[in-house]
Amino acid sequence: MSNTVEDVNTLISRETLAGRLPVPGSARLYNSFGILLGAFIAIGAASFNYLFGASLAYIGNTQLAIAGWLLGLMLALGPIYLASGMISFKHGVDPVDAVKSSFGTRGSTLMLVMLLASTIGWSFVLVAMTGQAAGRLYQILFNPSGEVSNNIIALACIVMLSLIWLLLRKGPAMIPALTRITSPAVLIIAAVLLFLITRNVDFLTLLSTNVDSSESFTTDPLLQLAYGVEFGVSNALTIVPFFGGIARLIRKRSHLITPGLVGSGLLGAGCISAIGALAAIATGSTEPAEWVLKSAGNGFGCIIVVLLLLANVGTLISFIYLAGVSVQQIRFFAKLRWDIIILVLLLPGLLVAFNTSSLIDRVMTLLAYNGAIFAGIAGVMFSDYILLRRQRILPAHLFVKDSEGAYWFWGGVNWVAFAVVLIATGAYLSLFNPMTLEVSGLFRYIGAGMPAFAVAIISYYVLMRLVISSSTAGGYNNIDILAKKKVIVGL
Repeated sequence: MSNTVEDVNTLISRETLAGRLPVPGSARLYNSFGILLGAFIAIGAASFNYLFGASLAYIGNTQLAIAGWLLGLMLALGPIYLASGMISFKHGVDPVDAVKSSFGTRGSTLMLVMLLASTIGWSFVLVAMTGQAAGRLYQILFNPSGEVSNNIIALACIVMLSLIWLLLRKGPAMIPALTRITSPAVLIIAAVLLFLITRNVDFLTLLSTNVDSSESFTTDPLLQLAYGVEFGVSNALTIVPFFGGIARLIRKRSHLITPGLVGSGLLGAGCISAIGALAAIATGSTEPAEWVLKSAGNGFGCIIVVLLLLANVGTLISFIYLAGVSVQQIRFFAKLRWDIIILVLLLPGLLVAFNTSSLIDRVMTLLAYNGAIFAGIAGVMFSDYILLRRQRILPAHLFVKDSEGAYWFWGGVNWVAFAVVLIATGAYLSLFNPMTLEVSGLFRYIGAGMPAFAVAIISYYVLMRLVISSSTAGGYNNIDILAKKKVIVGL
């Protein structure tokens, strides 16, 4: 009998972690600082951060760019974590369910779309980068006088997609175990790469070396710092759709902020991108596989490239897991088994396998505007939960699908929240165009991401104060009455 009870409890726990049911504290995966730190390092140290680092080098002043990048990350990550993770941590809910208290039962579709676009988009970029690096490696080893084989690129992508499915098909249990291995490996590889690129030129000399002024974004020192800060803030804003999915798996409140700041911010994106910037200066190449081989030689370099490719697995399974949980908001996916959900999410990757270059260019173009939108979403969530609701919501009402729920607002949508996101996005784009890198005069002093975040917080607070002064919409003024109300909940 005890074995049966244990089996049932294990099944319930697995279905909770792989689904949208609120995750209780006892079932949460991240029960120690070290395990959680490893998960954040895996996300922050993704290979595309080496590419971001290469762009830092072309700001024009390597020191100011790296300093600004780190400053932007540290400045933005704390409030972004609070905005996007508090509800998910406290109530164990998926980020799309968490955002219903501010955007409405149906309005949460915006977060769902943005989350899927980000998680799947970045995952396929990583898969494509893995395939291209494998193709380049094969060419160097077996066909040095020929071209990179598209068949090898496609095969590497398919192998990576298959590996992700095998690791995730039974739920997220493999994520902590895998990141305990990949996270230290990523940091060791980064340290080795730093050693290799500073063998012939010492670290301080390399840090003081800049690209030719004709290739730099600007020669204005203040603007160079502003670019670095903004790139760091933009990187931090991309965590908005991800963090809630991680926060619902964190057991201790004291672990909500610090592991992310250290793991994803400082050790992950911070160090990896800084090394990418220095490597671009040292080798003149922005492609990680290429500058690794230039720095380490074909023999040792090949080993490092292979390890870098394998280390991407920790990041990929984290991203796809978050997408797999959130996509169950769509009724079709909610009826499928977990392993089938993951399979369906990964299937478009087969198109990626045979068209990697085009995919990277197109997806990166779309993702460039993520920061503009996420600044508004994060500002609304921060203002709503922390300032207006004073950290009190009704978790059962997050799962009420009709007008009986507290978060129905107007037809299931909080139109004020959507208006504020548009206002904040407009403010962001008026200061900084992430595609052309054109900036306004104010950008050099205030950047774009944090002002847009602040605009969203303030405008949402003021507008919603006006609304709730004469309305019960959103459950702000009548929460005690609603708490006693019997409602029908459902996934």
